[in-house]
Amino acid sequence: MGKIITIWGNPGSGKSMFSCNLAKVLTAGKKNALIINADSSTPMLPVWMPDRILETSASIGNVLTALEINNALIAERVVVLKEYPFIGVLGYAAGENPFSYPELKYEKIKIFISESAKLVDYILIDCSANMLNFFAPTAMEAADLVVRIITPDLRGLSYFRAHKALLTDSKFKFDKQLTFAGLARPFHAIDEMDNLTYTKEIERCGTSGQMFRALPYCNQRYLNALKLVKNKLPDSKEDLPDSLLIDPTKEEFTDAPVRKEESTNGASE
Repeated sequence: MGKIITIWGNPGSGKSMFSCNLAKVLTAGKKNALIINADSSTPMLPVWMPDRILETSASIGNVLTALEINNALIAERVVVLKEYPFIGVLGYAAGENPFSYPELKYEKIKIFISESAKLVDYILIDCSANMLNFFAPTAMEAADLVVRIITPDLRGLSYFRAHKALLTDSKFKFDKQLTFAGLARPFHAIDEMDNLTYTKEIERCGTSGQMFRALPYCNQRYLNALKLVKNKLPDSKEDLPDSLLIDPTKEEFTDAPVRKEESTNGASE
């Protein structure tokens, strides 16, 4: 069974970018990782791969609402990144919304996560900030490690306080969760905290459909956060290989992302 890492936090805290960077770190030794995003209010397939038109048959919604959920069905829906062949993604397709499918059921989510963990070495669950979505608390319950990312401002603090009261049950592992300051800026007085400092290059990766190319732009604080998560997992004590930290000045952005992905489920271009 693969290790399950659940990532949650307030809106806009950098959860999805962290998930992409962590996936690259965990798969550096040719292990496999699957990123799952079940937030139907912001479908992630067109964010991860804006240059591809994936049919709704590729949507995670078809899996979560299936009569029977098993790893074979999940594997059919996984989109594998050609440039990073050890990373797969599962999410909602373009144009879908919270009313596209029936309401998610707790038992089906549990089965889905368990069956997904049979396919790869690592499952990274990029949660919705909305805890009314059953997927987020169920993912925390199933996780081997929970990471919370909170912006170092009043909005992040307010979100944290509001949701702490909802997660007091020991099954959510609240006191054992790793906490990072997301979207940290140089002017934030958070030297005592592990933080995910954002640069303009990381932001550009996020807004240009190149989220999986942001790792070389991460500063030492961000890399330390990734290492901390990696080292909390069994058999994952190796340091980050130099090949992951290519000099970013040698990589050029393109106005439109290069077509680098392929799907296991027929995608039209």
